Amino acid sequence: MSRKQAQEKLSEAEQKYRTLVEQIPGVVYISPINTTAKEAYISPQVQQLLGIAAEDWNPAFLNSWLDYTHPDDRDRYWQAVNTAIATGEPLRIEYRLIRRDGRTIWVRNQANLVLCADGQTQVLQGLVFDISEQQAAPRDVYDELLYETQRVACFFVRAASRREGVRLRKQAEATRQESEARYRTILEDQTELIARTLPDGTFTFVNEAFCRFFGLKQEEIIAQHYKPVVFEEDRERVFSLINSISLENPVVTIENRVIACQGVRWTQWINRGIFDDQGTLVELQSVGRDITDRKQIEEALSENEKKLRAIFNQTIQCVGLLQPNGVVLEANQTALDCGGITREEVVGKPFWEAKWWTISPNTQAQLKTAIAAAANGESIRYEVEVWGKDDRVMTIDFSLRPIFDETGRVALLISEGRDISEFQAALRERHKAEEALRSSQDFLQKVANTVPNILYLFDLLQGTSIYLNEKSVTVLGYSPEEICQADPQWLMNCFHPDDQHLCYNVPSRFVNLGDNEVLSTEYRFRHKDGEWRWLNTREVVFARDVSGTPTQILGSVEDISTRKQAEAMLRQQAEGERLITEVTQQIRQSLKLEEVLNTTVNSIRKCLGSDSVAIYQLEPDGSGNFAAESLGDDYPQRLELTMHPFSIKRDFSHYYQGLPTVLHDIQESDFSADLFELLQLYQIKAAIIVPILNGEHLWGLLIAHQCAAPRYWQAFEVNLLQQLASQVAIAIHQSVLYQQVQAANEELKRLATLDGLTQIANRRRFDEYLEIEWHRLKREQVPLSLILFDVDFFKLYNDTYGHLAGDDCLRQLASALKNIVKRPADLVARYGGEEFAVILPNTEIQGAINVAQTIRQAVRNLVIPHAQSSVCDRVTVSLGVVSIVPNCEISPLGLINAADKALYIAKQQGRDRVYAVCVVTPS
Repeated sequence: MSRKQAQEKLSEAEQKYRTLVEQIPGVVYISPINTTAKEAYISPQVQQLLGIAAEDWNPAFLNSWLDYTHPDDRDRYWQAVNTAIATGEPLRIEYRLIRRDGRTIWVRNQANLVLCADGQTQVLQGLVFDISEQQAAPRDVYDELLYETQRVACFFVRAASRREGVRLRKQAEATRQESEARYRTILEDQTELIARTLPDGTFTFVNEAFCRFFGLKQEEIIAQHYKPVVFEEDRERVFSLINSISLENPVVTIENRVIACQGVRWTQWINRGIFDDQGTLVELQSVGRDITDRKQIEEALSENEKKLRAIFNQTIQCVGLLQPNGVVLEANQTALDCGGITREEVVGKPFWEAKWWTISPNTQAQLKTAIAAAANGESIRYEVEVWGKDDRVMTIDFSLRPIFDETGRVALLISEGRDISEFQAALRERHKAEEALRSSQDFLQKVANTVPNILYLFDLLQGTSIYLNEKSVTVLGYSPEEICQADPQWLMNCFHPDDQHLCYNVPSRFVNLGDNEVLSTEYRFRHKDGEWRWLNTREVVFARDVSGTPTQILGSVEDISTRKQAEAMLRQQAEGERLITEVTQQIRQSLKLEEVLNTTVNSIRKCLGSDSVAIYQLEPDGSGNFAAESLGDDYPQRLELTMHPFSIKRDFSHYYQGLPTVLHDIQESDFSADLFELLQLYQIKAAIIVPILNGEHLWGLLIAHQCAAPRYWQAFEVNLLQQLASQVAIAIHQSVLYQQVQAANEELKRLATLDGLTQIANRRRFDEYLEIEWHRLKREQVPLSLILFDVDFFKLYNDTYGHLAGDDCLRQLASALKNIVKRPADLVARYGGEEFAVILPNTEIQGAINVAQTIRQAVRNLVIPHAQSSVCDRVTVSLGVVSIVPNCEISPLGLINAADKALYIAKQQGRDRVYAVCVVTPS
């Protein structure tokens, strides 16, 4: 190999391993001990760690690094570095750095002292990792990465000294091959997900962690596109960001969802583009990790932050949140209003530079000292004069309290301030009394650890409170004296019946309670005004007897009614969503409007806890009726009433727009005297009225009543009724369509079984009905009679008077028949031409004969002229009657044949007569 080829190989290897080093999730550095040495390097990850570009970094690494080290950690860091240089032992230390944006982070620094190829230059080669979130890799992974980083870094330094010639080239080649093999081992052992792809998205390499995460083998991944593992909704964004990689923007960090073996998971990928000498993208290197837990925590934290911020801003005290170095992270609205300043003027800046503290340099110096003490774990409290709104001097009771993390380090400082200007004179007069109280430091310390609401001291031996602060008046309505002097039984009766068990054998609840251990209890207590209030009590043992048994309890009571109401509201909202789903499903499953309406009103009343819910249907003439109603046990049904108070109003324009009417208290409404009287009749105190629109038609009103007392309706309750009204409108529309279809089907069925001329049953209906009745009466073994008759000499009638007259004659006969045969089970049918049939179920032969004689006489009574009849000068009929108890020996057709024969005999015997036959079959 020539010198030039060796140099090219060396350059290519150097670039490759430089790229690999820059993919490590930490800052790789080479720092010369001798400041005159040239072999200095820091990886681009310093931009992410400290917000400083690598090209802007001072080569004098140790001095530059010290500038960004937290002041409290500089001596410790510098001592550790010097020890490593002096002894040659590896450097391992955790300390704080201050980013360019002022944020403090915790890092782990691991390095070794290395002698360069020239045999003279010593450098520190190491890694720095951000461990603020405690998500760093295990120490053995760091050690392995450090070892390989040192090998590659050493390779860089040696490669820089090309004076070594052939020996260096061979050594570099060996180093490259060895490092490449070791790097592949490291990449395979990494818990991070590592992959390389071509510009078209095809995988060329994945490590074992990648395979485990996605539940795939390497051979199933290599040469495949990454698209299938990306969650569908995130694909377009991922493709767009990957395609944005260029020489100017070589690194892209993406957070997206993937389809892993455990399901859909959130991941974070650092993607770096590798370019050739012409600037063409030749490869993508990606390092990823599972951030699902972090995403879930972030969502939970975001929700909690909203709640806590609301509480934070509503406190009456001035509260702030500081970094241990005194930089303001947050200030509540009370503090901002007190100073007449905005959040932007204080957040992100030193606390002592805020307007409050600029009253004097001494005040600022005192605050700096207090912050430094609190940062070391002390609780600070003192009184001080500060600037208030409109440059007013105010005296505050100020305190600083440190918050510790899991390792015992101070993570945050909480500042609190209370305006005591007006009480300063009184406080001076009470100074001597307070001095006496200071002798009980334990008492004050325990009071300070409780929630500043109701504070009390309960004597377990006496069973009563011996001290209570004034907060009892605002929280419970009782003065401290009323509670302290109360009978224990009275106090127990103030507890909700379901919570009175807490009053039984009270001392036993504290027997196993350790010192400074807090017992938290939630229960309901009746306020002096009669309302039940939810309370949270936090109690600690204040005094014990010589045997260690608790004798006095120190506690605080917080009113959590609002929180409980919010929880109940959330449950109610969830119930409302379930209700909407339930009603929607029922509408899809049932076409019975009455059933849907009744289910809707019952479910709404249960969900809202209202006294009454009704659906009132409006008629075009302004009247109406209750289509469905759900009432409490103490209220009468109103379904028989046809008028509702809210239907009297004639102007329904806002209802046509879908707008509701919300009445929290009808006494505050501008209703007429008549309407008020009607509302009192209905016992209505509050209501929500929501229109039910069927298209553009106002079908009716969905109304929720509160009858016992006025009620402030929540927005989600109004929204719930509006959504359900929309679902009811869908049910109404479906019901109307269903009724129309049913009516159309009935009409079609009627037309299919009706004779068009006579408007009585046709032959088809006759055959169907005879078959049905035959089988029914066969089961019941009762008689079935059939009358078959036709018009005498009807052909001559048509020839004489014409077919129109003949049709009219048949219509008159059919009309007469319908007036005679009126039983619901009987059927009159046109059998064919001028022939008619009558089916008489449950009728014996004599009854059938009577009906036939009535028909014959009714036809004669029509007095329809028939000049060509040889029997009479008017239209007459001949009738054949047959009766039988249906059985297996004969069929319906046999019955028809028997009736036809009887008709034939009636004609043979001279017409205008009845001939009857009773068919008897052998038993």
